[in-house]
Amino acid sequence: MVFNFNFIFMFMKNEAENKKLLKSEKKERKMKNESKKLKEETEKTRNKTQENKDRNIIQEGSVKISVDESVFYNPFMEINRDVSSLAVGALGSVEGLGQLNACDGMAASGIRGLRYLIENDNIDSVTFVDGDEQACNLIKKNIEENLLLNLEGSKKTEVVCDDINHHLYRGGKRYNFVELDPFGSPVPFIRAALLNLRGSKIGILSVTATDTAVLCGAHSKACVINYGAKPMHNSICHEVGLRILIADIVRTAAPMHLGITPLFSISKRHYMKVILLVNKSAKKAYESMSNLGFVSMCQGCMNIETYEKPHIPTKCNTCGENLDWAGPLWLGPIFDETILKKMKLLNQEREYRNKKEIESLLKIMIEESKMPAFYYDLHAIADHFSIPTPSFKPIMNELKKKGFLVSRTHFDPTAIKTNAGTKEIREIIDKIDEDRREKKGNKDKNRQKREDDNEKETGSKKEQNKVIN
Repeated sequence: MVFNFNFIFMFMKNEAENKKLLKSEKKERKMKNESKKLKEETEKTRNKTQENKDRNIIQEGSVKISVDESVFYNPFMEINRDVSSLAVGALGSVEGLGQLNACDGMAASGIRGLRYLIENDNIDSVTFVDGDEQACNLIKKNIEENLLLNLEGSKKTEVVCDDINHHLYRGGKRYNFVELDPFGSPVPFIRAALLNLRGSKIGILSVTATDTAVLCGAHSKACVINYGAKPMHNSICHEVGLRILIADIVRTAAPMHLGITPLFSISKRHYMKVILLVNKSAKKAYESMSNLGFVSMCQGCMNIETYEKPHIPTKCNTCGENLDWAGPLWLGPIFDETILKKMKLLNQEREYRNKKEIESLLKIMIEESKMPAFYYDLHAIADHFSIPTPSFKPIMNELKKKGFLVSRTHFDPTAIKTNAGTKEIREIIDKIDEDRREKKGNKDKNRQKREDDNEKETGSKKEQNKVIN
């Protein structure tokens, strides 16, 4: 048998070419698939980038800004900026203050200063100060986006890339409004701000503190070091902390012959905020220092007492138990009622996202402004004495009937402010609980009586039926 080697060779050659062709087609299909996949991924990335761009534009109040991951912006502080802008607008009622030339220290995105400038007619200029170059570039961009450069010079802006203390000390500019909104404690920046404001004779210092764990006594040693005061870590710690903050500013201002008057204060979530009138006057400085003192709370009956002098007893005058104490702290008013009422009117005119919440908040603050310092947490009292949690309205009504002042407080939704002590509050709670139990007992008796009457009636009918049968 003769084999055709030429045929076999041709067959093998064709087979090799076919394999090569199939491999080439397979490679081409793979490249097409990869290209398609790459296009899809590119489109997804483009869409995601656009979404991120959309998401990085923030509308807050009357301002629209760009935010950047590398520059700090806290959306949860919006309501803080809302009420702060309202307070700035209300400062027009402060005699002798005039138009405001403001410094927004540690400005970050510039959102706060921009809102102050755009939302309030009594602000002439804002200087944005931040030590971070990226933040300063972002602020410039946000100023341009809000068209402030096209307001024909009626309002002025400046961006300064500098340490805030250096700028306030050596920057060569004097302000009558300084905003301090640092991360953590504002203490390192207070002195520089006050020295700058001193040149204006009358001005405003607006301070935010976010080191609430320190001010509220969770880190008591840090509070002693930073603020020169002993805090409390109990049911009244938020008001104690805010008053320690004010006291520290008062003590820093006094040697400069600067008097401090709180116009607006708030403690909410993780921050405390105070807006203070600063007057250059030795007399006012002494008056401010005269408002410092101490507070005690009994660990037995929970009664609260304040002291103008540092002579705090170790035992409670009411029940004889040990006292916890805090201070030195501010014992004077923390609100100006005129400012609060003006803020309320401005809030009605503006379309803030938090408008309803702010309305309720200011309503409580206006009532609270007439009350003495410190509050009683009714839930804490109920827990302490192992009694049923009381309702607010009956207790407040009974206190008013007995001639006491009483209101709710913004510091704590379960607390009241009053010039009554825990003895009077406890008596009212016990009386309300006794009346409740008596009513419940009467209801139980009436129910039992109805059940007994029903049983008698049923039994009587059965007897009648037996007789008939």
